[in-house]
Amino acid sequence: MDRYALITGASSGIGKESGRILASKGYNLVIVARREERLKELALEINGQFEQKVLVLQKDLSVLTSAQEIFDELRSKGIQVEVLINNAGYALYPDFLSHGLEDLNKMLNVNITTLTNLTWLFAQEMVKNGCGYILQLSSVGAFQPSPNYAAYSASKAYVMLLGEALDHELSGKNVSVTTMYPGATKTEFHQTAEHEPSRLVTMTYMSAHTVAKAGIDAMFARRRSITPGLLNKLMVFFVQLLPRKSATAIADRLMRT
Repeated sequence: MDRYALITGASSGIGKESGRILASKGYNLVIVARREERLKELALEINGQFEQKVLVLQKDLSVLTSAQEIFDELRSKGIQVEVLINNAGYALYPDFLSHGLEDLNKMLNVNITTLTNLTWLFAQEMVKNGCGYILQLSSVGAFQPSPNYAAYSASKAYVMLLGEALDHELSGKNVSVTTMYPGATKTEFHQTAEHEPSRLVTMTYMSAHTVAKAGIDAMFARRRSITPGLLNKLMVFFVQLLPRKSATAIADRLMRT
């Protein structure tokens, strides 16, 4: 049977690199994002280089019905997903009250609701099929309050708690959930958030390929979690030792420096 991997947010950054890596491992792909032209470009690249099947699905994941639509379309085509990478997500900058409720809810739909729905739908199938791998994209921001990224970091804390608990629930069923906590990564994240990153942030950038590879390697090893990069590991460790008020103030300063 053909092996398929479903990747959300596959038109750029970590999602795009994940598609290339999984295709090189022999997986056929279902790639999902809003920007269809970029998805088609990636599909052509993969078809030419790896000769894997690539199904392009143009979806706005802020629409609450999108997860069920994806699941139903794949089921109608007889496609069974062995790997799910919930990569899609974005942030709003700056402070919480500067954004309208509609924009905040769209972000939370992508970062939380659609991710949850996709996880539930495809984890059910993986358990029935007796095999599955899920990679959830959280963030180092999940470990602390982040002024000017308040709702975004809160949404990533949800991903952290959901992913790590679900991995425990699924133990013994040959289905695993790996949660990844990237730090600053050279993607379109800050551009989408309309935030000019500080010099300190840009100095710590990791490449999207390096982060994607770290996550995929950890996923296939069925690790519960992975924080790519030594600097990010140290930051996560030390921030959890600080009083919450101090960690919040430091996070605010780092984003402005």
